[in-house]
This record gives sequence, C-alpha cells and structure tokens, in this order.
Amino acid sequence: MKASQVIQILTKAIPQEIEWSVGEPYGPFGVDTESDVQKILYCVTPTPEVVKYFKKHKYDLIISHHPFVVGVPQIILHTSLDCCSGGLNDSWRDALGIQDAKHFDSSLGWAGKIPPIKFQDLVKKCGIFVGQDVIGQVHSDLDVIESVVVCSGLGGMVTDLARETGAQCYVLGEATESVKKMGFKAVIEIGHTLSERMGVNLIRDLLPGIQVCGAPLNIDVFGKETYLGKRRKA
Repeated sequence: MKASQVIQILTKAIPQEIEWSVGEPYGPFGVDTESDVQKILYCVTPTPEVVKYFKKHKYDLIISHHPFVVGVPQIILHTSLDCCSGGLNDSWRDALGIQDAKHFDSSLGWAGKIPPIKFQDLVKKCGIFVGQDVIGQVHSDLDVIESVVVCSGLGGMVTDLARETGAQCYVLGEATESVKKMGFKAVIEIGHTLSERMGVNLIRDLLPGIQVCGAPLNIDVFGKETYLGKRRKA
C-alpha cells in the first residue's frame, strides 16, 4: 500500500479535529507519500531505542502515540487516538464493561456503572486487558466497585474533572500524586505506557493488509517508567 493511502485511512478514522490537546504535532512527518508501506511499527513513545529497533528491523513507517518527531518516516496521532471511535478510551470502556457511559470532558475518558466486582478482581481484569500485572499504585477503601471513570495515559492531569463524575474508582494510566490523596474511594494506576499500548489493535483493524507490530515494552517507555514488574507504593 502506498504511504499516501495509509495516511488517508488513518487521518480519516483518527481525525485531528477530535484531539484533546490542541496544537501538538499530528499526522505524517518525513513520509514519502509515494513509498510502499508493508511493515509498520506502533509505539506509545518513540524513544531512541524504539527508533533503533525500527531501523534494525527495517520497518517502513513508525506510528507513535506521543507527539515527538524523531527523524524517521512517522505518523503521530496522540490525543486523537485517545478520543476517536474505537480508540484508547473506547477500548477501556469496553474492557471494563462501563454501562450508560458518558465522557467526563469533551471526548476524553468515560464514566459510568459497571457490574459489581471485587476491587482485587477489577485490578486483575485490568491486568488481563493490558497483558501483564498492573504496575502502578492501587488503593481502595471498598471491597466491591460498582462505578468507574477511566482515562488512559496521564489521567492525573484531569483528576478534578474525573472526580466530578462521582465514580467510586478511577482507572488511569498515570497519576500525578499519591492515589490516596486523589479523592476517590478507589484508584487503579495502570502504568502510562501499558494503558495506551492497545492502540496497535485499532491500527491493525484499519490496515488489514499491512504487517503492524507493537514495539517491545522494554524499550517503549514514557518518562520515569521502568516496567521492571515492581509496583510503586501508594
């Protein structure tokens, strides 16, 4: 498939108009629109190690969630991917079984009721969805959870808005403070990158004729995340 077709498909399904963070890099960078694309590498963050991996394994295009331009053929999607139909927050809504779901700010995140579930079972459910144990902070004053609000990535930026939903439990990628101080009965901090890695699934669905791989978790990291399987203390 020509790169121009890939760009057209992705920017139509994941349009810039729905982005939550305005003014960030979006769309293609350094892409020869006439080039053939057969192998795509998806990552949350295009770290130097991810770029090396991209070159070593001879991928044709990198699709990154975070908006860092890295000097290889690249498409950046960031908060448009968070907010689009079938995007990151929709994936979390469906995985958690949120009923009568409502966005808590524009098209960001979802809040609503869930079938009653023990808190520890909800933590396990989140881990199953991301493919490994939750590595962030977890805390609950409740045995059973009946309502949640979810926001992938740096959900700690919008804690006040999430709290206004009245949900018992906040499921987010990364907090900006101790989860005991966030004002919820329960909090599950997934890990920033872990909460956004499933974006690769939508890219695969949109481009069924192209090989789309996710960057290895040990090199696809954001900020201070280490992903060594050690949970931070609340």
